[in-house]
Amino acid sequence: MAIYIISEAKPKLGALVKQASAGKTIYLLNGKDMVALVPAHPTHDLPSNLDVPAVNRRLAASERTPSAPWSRGDAGRLAKQALRTKPGQ
Repeated sequence: MAIYIISEAKPKLGALVKQASAGKTIYLLNGKDMVALVPAHPTHDLPSNLDVPAVNRRLAASERTPSAPWSRGDAGRLAKQALRTKPGQ
């Protein structure tokens, strides 16, 4: 698990996406907001000629993807938990 402030992550976003695709969870902090970079595994077939807005709508509609909405306070609880965790755990 790695946590980056958004300004630190911007220059190395490509490398962070590769790490996330390989299975490592990457957390990005932007003020009080926190998101996770995790591999997306669509549960439906995607067309070979991807229509990006359509794909984004389908991913957001699926409850089994990282795009599923968080409950209020989830990001704050996760950030507090991550800050309490000692490195190497």
